[in-house]
Order: sequence, then C-alpha cells, then structure tokens
Amino acid sequence: MHFIHRTVLATAVALTAFSAVAKPDVTAITKQLSTIGLTPSSITASPMAGINEVVTERGVIYTSDDGQYFLAGHLYQNTGAEPVNLTEQKMAQLNKAKLAGMDKDMIVYPAKNEKYVVTVFTDTSCGYCRKLHNEMQGYNDAGITVRYLAFPRGGERSSNFNQMSAIWGAKDRVKAMHDAKSGTFDESKITPRPDLVMEQYQLGVAMGVNGTPAIVLEDGTMIPGYQPPAALLQLLDSKAKS
Repeated sequence: MHFIHRTVLATAVALTAFSAVAKPDVTAITKQLSTIGLTPSSITASPMAGINEVVTERGVIYTSDDGQYFLAGHLYQNTGAEPVNLTEQKMAQLNKAKLAGMDKDMIVYPAKNEKYVVTVFTDTSCGYCRKLHNEMQGYNDAGITVRYLAFPRGGERSSNFNQMSAIWGAKDRVKAMHDAKSGTFDESKITPRPDLVMEQYQLGVAMGVNGTPAIVLEDGTMIPGYQPPAALLQLLDSKAKS
C-alpha cells in the first residue's frame, strides 16, 4: 500500500514538472489548425497552464500544446472582485491596431464638439444601421464622431454589395451614404470600388464582426448592435472614468 502511494505521488510530481516546462509545439499547432482553415499569426502561452493563446485571421482561440485540442470562446481571469474577460481585452488590442491606417477610407460624420470617436461597421440593407444613421445628429450633438466602414453581411454575395461599392466610389461619400440609407441613392453613373468594400469586410471578419451595426470604441472594444445616442454616451463616459 505504501508503495502504491509513493508511486502515485512520484507520478503526480513528474506530471507537474512536465507541464511546467512544456512549451507549445508551434509546428504541430499550425498544422492542426490548417485542417480547419485557420492560420496562426501568433502562438503564445496563456495564463492557464497547458493552454495557448492563438491569434488567427478570424480571432483568438486557445489550443493544447500539441494542437490536438482547441477552445473557441472567452477566457476569464477570476482572481479579483469581478471576472476579467482576457479574450475581450486581447481582441480590443488587436482591433485597435487593425484600425490604424484605415481612416483614409472611412466615411466620417464629425461632431462639432468632439469628445469621442467610434467606428461603425455598417450595412445599407440593415434596419438598425438605418436607425443609427437617422439619429446621426443625436450622436454628433453628444460629442460623438461616427466613422463608417463597410460590412455587407454576405460579403460579395450580398444583394447590396454593388450599392456599397458605389458609395465608396462616389466623390461625395458622405452624401452617397446618406442617400443610400434614405433610399434615394443613384449608383448608375458611379465607378464602384468593390476593392475597398471587400478590404473593409475582410477587416470586419478578422475583428470578429458577425452582425451590423458593430460599434468599435477608440480602445478597440467592440459593442455589437445598435446603441441610442444617450446610451452610447453613457457607456463612453463610464469607460473614460474607469
């Protein structure tokens, strides 16, 4: 009996030592993920032993050291007063970096007395996107500048893909967007820019957008869905104070 206890104890110690020194097998993880169409851009150890954080073109996932197991979801740290969403924090950092340099192709509705800037992935066929647009003056009056990026929800297969390509091809994109969301846009004489729309759509996919409107704050945090001006201002004020 004593021999069994000693054997179990020795095995536990050995396994603990192994997990402490184990490192992710980058080659194996990359190969395993390729079978499901994912390409890692970075593979690093997560705060959880034996689990690795993998950044891909479609977001963050978590894998075992050998890549044979993976988790798609959010990782939380539960050591403080409230759980901290580590995945959301990581995605915010990535999103902020991805948006850098995209401002030249955004359609911007500036606030006169700007306090905050949000970037909205929008689709002209989306009812809540039109609702948001119809309240643009409310956002601007609240000191919120709104910047649009294109996200036709079905990609190139979207029924309004050509319309959105024409908006980004228009000389006056601000007016074109307003007309499209008002139902008065004439795209017949405009040279479209499907390249810009696809670039922005693919960016949205990489950032985890799966519906519109998707509102991205200046720190990269994404707020899915429509937010009325007052509610969005309250959220932005609360984040500024935290």
